[in-house]
Amino acid sequence: MKILEIDENTEDTFFRCLHDEKPQKPEITRIRKEWNAKMKSKGLRAKVLIDDNEAVVGLCQYLPIEHSPFEGKALMAILCMAIHGYEHLVGNQRKKGYGRLFLEYVEKDARESGYKGVAVWGEDSPYWNPVSFYEHMGYIRADKNGDNVLVWKNWDASAEAPKIRRVPTPKPDEGKVKLTTYMCGWCIGEIKSALNVQKVAKEMEEIACCSIIDISSTPMIGCLLYFDDKPYNPEGPPKESNDEFKSDIIEFHRKKNK
Repeated sequence: MKILEIDENTEDTFFRCLHDEKPQKPEITRIRKEWNAKMKSKGLRAKVLIDDNEAVVGLCQYLPIEHSPFEGKALMAILCMAIHGYEHLVGNQRKKGYGRLFLEYVEKDARESGYKGVAVWGEDSPYWNPVSFYEHMGYIRADKNGDNVLVWKNWDASAEAPKIRRVPTPKPDEGKVKLTTYMCGWCIGEIKSALNVQKVAKEMEEIACCSIIDISSTPMIGCLLYFDDKPYNPEGPPKESNDEFKSDIIEFHRKKNK
């Protein structure tokens, strides 16, 4: 096993977030690559985990906390860490200690680079990125915003606990349902969701409008989609189809304008 910075042989899998089975989305890939290139000079590390068969089985991206969705100083912040968990392609690689391997790698890098600790976020939810994994690895809670939990581990007593930088609540419009979505270039899920919200709003332009707020320069954590000033589906899981999403918009519009 080895952990390496992405290169021309692994970046495609990295920017697809390990989903090589799905067709490439050029617009999403472009946004991801542009953000990655921009943040390199600010200390971004974009890593892949390579198994003994030279297959990519995991990824991790992290950077100094000043450029992350968290407030803090002298800490390294993990934006995301993923291990392939599906039966197709390279197969389910979870429960093999790879998550622990990544965390130990990041912690070692942070120590050697002069940082006082590591911060990472997870969710109080079984659907994705459960914070319980990091707590099992010795991380403690520092802040919480809804289901989003920020945990950290420090090895320097002078280190200060980090905080989550919150997404601001948008202001509603009159008449139409205002769909406000926040998008950051590091997350394929956020990009995909934002572009889909834009598409749905265009299809329903008689009752809905869309505002995409790019938070790539100042990342934040929180509910990434609002109907007017109300968080939409903040506790997940994600809606299964656009038909269901559209039905929710219609119902919200009916109640708003009755």
